[in-house]
Amino acid sequence: DNHFYIIFMTIVTLYALFGDDLRILLSPKSGDPIFWGFSVAAMSLFLLELVLASFAQKDYFLGFYFWLDLIATVSLITDIGWIYNEMVGGGDISANNASQASSLARAGRGARVGTRAGRIVRLVRLIRIVKLYKNAHKALEKNAGVDSDEITAEELQQIHAKNDSEKEVEKESYVGQKLSDLTTRRVITIVLIMMFSVPILSLDTYIEEPTSFEWGLQLISKFDDTPGHPGYAQSFNTFVSESDSTRNPIVSLNANGRTFDSTSPTLDELRTIEVLVATYDGDRYVSVHDNRKNIKVSAGLGIGRTIFICLVLTIAAMFFSNTTNTLVIGPIESMIKKVKKIAKNPLEAAQEEENQALARERLNKNESEESKKKRLKAEKDGLYETDILENTIVKIGALLAIGFGEAGSAIIAKNMEKSGDVNPMLPGKKCVAFFGFCDIRQFTDTTEILQEEVMVFVNEIGEIVHAIVDSFAGAANKNIGDAFLLVWKLPDEDTKWSSEENNLTVKPTIRAGQTAEMACISFLKCFGGINKSRNLYKYRSYEKLNERMPNYSVKMGFGLHVGWAIEGAIGSDFKIDASYLSPNVNTASRLEAATKQFGVPLLISGNLRKICTPRTQTKMRVIDIVTVKGSNEPIEMVTCDVRESLIEVEFPKRQKNKSQDKKMKKVRGRIERNRYKQAAMSNQIQVSEKFELDEDIKKLRSPYSKEFFETFKRGFDLYIEGDWMKSQECLNSIEGKLIDNDAPTLLILNYMKSHDFKAPPDWNGYRVLTEK
Repeated sequence: DNHFYIIFMTIVTLYALFGDDLRILLSPKSGDPIFWGFSVAAMSLFLLELVLASFAQKDYFLGFYFWLDLIATVSLITDIGWIYNEMVGGGDISANNASQASSLARAGRGARVGTRAGRIVRLVRLIRIVKLYKNAHKALEKNAGVDSDEITAEELQQIHAKNDSEKEVEKESYVGQKLSDLTTRRVITIVLIMMFSVPILSLDTYIEEPTSFEWGLQLISKFDDTPGHPGYAQSFNTFVSESDSTRNPIVSLNANGRTFDSTSPTLDELRTIEVLVATYDGDRYVSVHDNRKNIKVSAGLGIGRTIFICLVLTIAAMFFSNTTNTLVIGPIESMIKKVKKIAKNPLEAAQEEENQALARERLNKNESEESKKKRLKAEKDGLYETDILENTIVKIGALLAIGFGEAGSAIIAKNMEKSGDVNPMLPGKKCVAFFGFCDIRQFTDTTEILQEEVMVFVNEIGEIVHAIVDSFAGAANKNIGDAFLLVWKLPDEDTKWSSEENNLTVKPTIRAGQTAEMACISFLKCFGGINKSRNLYKYRSYEKLNERMPNYSVKMGFGLHVGWAIEGAIGSDFKIDASYLSPNVNTASRLEAATKQFGVPLLISGNLRKICTPRTQTKMRVIDIVTVKGSNEPIEMVTCDVRESLIEVEFPKRQKNKSQDKKMKKVRGRIERNRYKQAAMSNQIQVSEKFELDEDIKKLRSPYSKEFFETFKRGFDLYIEGDWMKSQECLNSIEGKLIDNDAPTLLILNYMKSHDFKAPPDWNGYRVLTEK
């Protein structure tokens, strides 16, 4: 399949197709041995190729193309005059035997046989076209594989850049190969059968009508029967003179012993097939004529016929294959392509389909009227079954990706890569991630009041939280009624083995720091998204909710922690969940639960705070150091202060095509997410800039001044050091002066008050968190 070999054999095949006709058209008889030598070389190469292909190519030996190649190779014998002239018989016509009537008659019979055989031989030679077709097909296969179906929408440039870098050379499907090969075989068979049937079923192949030259010889013989008749010489001379004015001028004439030989051309200059011999009364009257004009025309027509058959084979094969490819093979290969994408990365496959759907929608807006009419007509005619099946595969893949999430993508990929039984219970994999846990406040009361509507309520909140987390490179993992588990998994390059902890930990890299900050920022953005939501605003005026919970509004608590976990399938063959098992996941849950005790909507572990940049750490506040139930390791309780009530609801303009605009917004958001993540991971932007640039975050944090943070830190440091009297004085200067109702400040003051503002003798700078 080497390019140079294909080009070389294509040239040899072209010679095999046109060489003999070019020999007759362009070369004199003296040049025949050169062409015969080329034909011997071509035949040898074809034989060598036939033998090598029988060993190297699967299913080639004794197959369809084997027999065609064999016939085409053997047919080259007809182009080798040293062999073919002896097979046809008649030998060579020369001046030495021109005077012998019997020799001329024998040569004439050989010429007739050669002419008749030539009609069949020219058709057999056309089988060589198959070799040309095969070589061309191989060349196309070598150059094939680049998908030219590109989307030109500007927002998809980033996605296509990624796809192009990962794109592999696509191979024709097995079904496509088989069907294309079968179609080609049938086209070749039909065309060759039709071509062969014409001369075989033609009367001219078996019976030749008498020529005018034979009638002239008969006329000469009439006068020759009467000895001394003056008409004999006259008819002889007339025959010679009249023959010169035809397309077949006379070369030699033997009329019962009386002869005539032309000086130009001579018999030595003519090939056997270039002479036309007429006989009468056995061997008594024989005339030889120059038939080169007709032979040259025949050779030219042979070249034209060969080119025509090439075109017919190519166009017919394309025509018959095109409909099948469009209706069957194309959709099947597209389905296979989509299944492979799902197997490789279910999440990306689902997202890519959305991206392409959006791009098609945008291109449809700019399409011409003619193409728009065609598209609408196709939509009106309905989808083919293959289109329905392909769309179903896409939907199933999307549902799998949504149902299993990022944690389950490996389960989907592993099971789709291999055949056989489905095995969802794959071994888990240890990883390091940032785990976020969030909970809807007062959910039990809300459920009792909303009843069936509670599903819509939860989904509306979930849509906001999941969308924001996704926009900051996170992934929704688990939905547990009123709670959501959210994950920012780190790649293996950003983890390391810690001998101190005897486990995987975070490596201090730029990517890890940026990811930690994206997790924090996303939760801050959730406060803004929840309070701005028009869908959630309606619950504030819900009468029954306000009766049970006065001044009701949707509130949530968030906990954020970092650490190792086991990612994998949890459950049985009846039902599995792709999730994470680890004490660190439970810690994130306990942090969220502790937000109620500490009176803040967000609690972050000290371990995560240390991974953030110093710039972001200044935006956070350590509000306590505690040990939680089930652990003796002290944890820094960190918050990022916000006042949710400062965010006002937004009432966006009503959209005509809400569903389509929502889909476009989702895809655009994902594209922006990819750009933002790529820029953050390469340190082109700083995630911490969101604290100064994002309007919602600025408004949420506007009540908290630099003086407040400095004062609280002084009081907190004294609290940790055990100097509670001075800590009390410092913290009391905050309430009512720097800020109102700061729950962490009041909590520490109350705790110190319970001990009469004296640290216990066993005070080590942290306390036990009694509540779960």
